[in-house]
Amino acid sequence: SPHPDDGLPYRLRFPSISIEDVADGAAAVVRDLGIDRLLAVVGPSMGGMTAQAMALRHPRMVPNLIVMSCAARSSSFAIALRSLQRQIVRADPGFNGGNYTHAMDVASGMGLARKLGVATYRSPQEWRERFGRERLKETHASDPFASEFQIESYLDSHARRWAGGFDPLSYLYLSRAMDWFDLSDYGGTVEAACRQMAVEHALVIGVATDILFPVEQQEEIAECLRAAGADVDYQALPSIQGHDAFLVDIPRFAPVVSRFLDRL
Repeated sequence: SPHPDDGLPYRLRFPSISIEDVADGAAAVVRDLGIDRLLAVVGPSMGGMTAQAMALRHPRMVPNLIVMSCAARSSSFAIALRSLQRQIVRADPGFNGGNYTHAMDVASGMGLARKLGVATYRSPQEWRERFGRERLKETHASDPFASEFQIESYLDSHARRWAGGFDPLSYLYLSRAMDWFDLSDYGGTVEAACRQMAVEHALVIGVATDILFPVEQQEEIAECLRAAGADVDYQALPSIQGHDAFLVDIPRFAPVVSRFLDRL
């Protein structure tokens, strides 16, 4: 987007973005549509963080909450992974201090960051069942370190699809926002923050094989919401698809969400 002072792209001059900013933006849209109170706010992963922030900052708007595969605050493991992804993007020569012309200029860095992300979005069990140690039928003889295994080829295809399709600076800003989010900033503990919400009913879903947002993080959300007076349904689903399960394992997720909404 152009900066109002000179018409040039904002680039790194763009203001820092927080999860709370995203939540406030969503609430502003809802109010502009003339809606004062929603049936429920639903969010998975980063969206789950945003849903919690929305319930905290706009409590009258959010009586019911559905959060999936998310956390009240990022773990050091997740922060470390995202920090590495951001560093990979910034290390691409095409990034040029944020002054690239097009997202494709940073295709290499973005592709590598995507590969690292995809490797953590699924579970070791799924990788083992889908790919095992199967090798590719053909390899590039000109490159002795070209991909040899099917899992490598799978990650390569994700990198190619990602390159140029997502703005690198948007990626950096949103990634950092997830690291910054911490519900305990509001009152000292997650429970204190939940007491500032007005959530009546909550559905909290985790996945047993999620290594990015492990189930103990969803358990914390469920326990704190329950302590704050909400009627909480906590579900730890046995999907092998890890963090991405909410995107792909619809047969497990859909009935749980449907039953919760039907009760409302």
